[in-house]
Amino acid sequence: MDRPPENETGMPPGVLPLIRPDRLIATVAVMVATAMQAADATIANVALPQLEYDLGGGIELGAWIMTSYLCASALVAPLTGWLRRRFGARRLFAGAVGVFVAASLACSLAPTPAVIILSRIVQGAGGGIVYPLAVAILLDLYPRQQHGQILGIWGATAMVGPILGPAIGGIITDLASWRWVFAINLPFGALAIWGIRRVLPKTAIASDLPIDVAGIALLAVAIAAVQLSLARGVGQSWLHSPELLAETTIAAVASIAIAVRVHQGSFRVFRTDLFRDINFATATFYNFMTGALLFVVIVFVPALDEGPLHYGAALAGFTLVPRGILMMLTMLLVGQSFGKIDFHILLVGGMGLMAAGLGMLSAVQPASAVSGIVIGSALQAVGGGMLYTSLSTLGFATLAPDMRTDAAGVYSLSRQLGYASGVALMTAVLGAQVDANLIDLAARASDPGVALSPQLIDRANLLAYSTCFEAMAVAALVMTPGVWLFRPGSGGGLIHDPGHDPG
Repeated sequence: MDRPPENETGMPPGVLPLIRPDRLIATVAVMVATAMQAADATIANVALPQLEYDLGGGIELGAWIMTSYLCASALVAPLTGWLRRRFGARRLFAGAVGVFVAASLACSLAPTPAVIILSRIVQGAGGGIVYPLAVAILLDLYPRQQHGQILGIWGATAMVGPILGPAIGGIITDLASWRWVFAINLPFGALAIWGIRRVLPKTAIASDLPIDVAGIALLAVAIAAVQLSLARGVGQSWLHSPELLAETTIAAVASIAIAVRVHQGSFRVFRTDLFRDINFATATFYNFMTGALLFVVIVFVPALDEGPLHYGAALAGFTLVPRGILMMLTMLLVGQSFGKIDFHILLVGGMGLMAAGLGMLSAVQPASAVSGIVIGSALQAVGGGMLYTSLSTLGFATLAPDMRTDAAGVYSLSRQLGYASGVALMTAVLGAQVDANLIDLAARASDPGVALSPQLIDRANLLAYSTCFEAMAVAALVMTPGVWLFRPGSGGGLIHDPGHDPG
């Protein structure tokens, strides 16, 4: 097969014209920014008690510090494509990292709860651009046949932050102050900005690009309302909460209005024709579901450990360490092997391991809980690692290069909504199951006085967690046949770049 024409660096068309050293610098800069942004979602968790004490906001302040960051991040992610066309990748990436770092400094200096919440909103907005733009830049830096490998490395890098974030945050908080947890972003952000501005070429920008003010406003309202209702609805009754009912209603009305604008062809915030690509649409759905299944386990396992199993915080944290390491290694290995192994095998294997791991977690008993939790959680994480790298590669494989940034923003949003939706739904199921189990166990007790004993409460909670994990295992199995919706793309291919056929 004839090779397509190459640019002056020997790379095929559509790939940024950088020599190898400059490409490496840009890659490192993107990876550093990704790890910094990913770590910030968890690094502040361990500092919240000290922060709440110093600023006097209580536990409600801690909840708003986390929720405001996630809402802002979710809000700007789908706008990344429009922003890139308006300002260019080089300027936008440096600007987003700069905003993130400046907001981090503002967080570290915040004198009041209001200031730190506002700073976290700005920080989340910068971070929400960094994540999808990093994906788009990496896809532009490398030819198609290397996308699986580079996305595997990028995914593993993104895992480093959440794995090391709590430990680093705890050490910094103990040795210095919670304020330094935010200030640590400054040198890493400066390195990322320097790397991108040094080597990434300037590109043509659409300075006269029209702004869809109504579309942006509707999207902002819809995403903010959904994120707030999901984040603040955990453990609450939706039928008896005016706040949650109002947020849900607002999200529904805004979503209907967006659908009407899309139908009329007047919605220009991001390219809605992305979903005409069956691979991207399918990958986005699986990204949402995989994110939900993985994040629920990350939230539920420590609660299970420190709740009905009565483990200490250190042991509870240890049970999650192997899953993080194995998931990171799996993403690297899948990235290296993608294209050499049929992607259906990777996807079916990933869903199977997810289901097997969740099944093991559902069968955990107090006598052998540690081993069951570690092995079950690790199996699920390996399956998740197989899915994440494969889905990212498949989702972008058949899209035109000019659609990648819009796609990355929507794809990032789907994962964040998956996180929030999974936790909100399964927490509601958990609460309902605990109540049902308590009634059932109390009815079986021969002595009514034993009905609310600590042992029965622990048993009711353990059975409820088991039911939740079992339901998630079934969901993973039910979704498995859908992997056959992925199709090799004409002119794009899912395994190798056309024109670079080894035969």
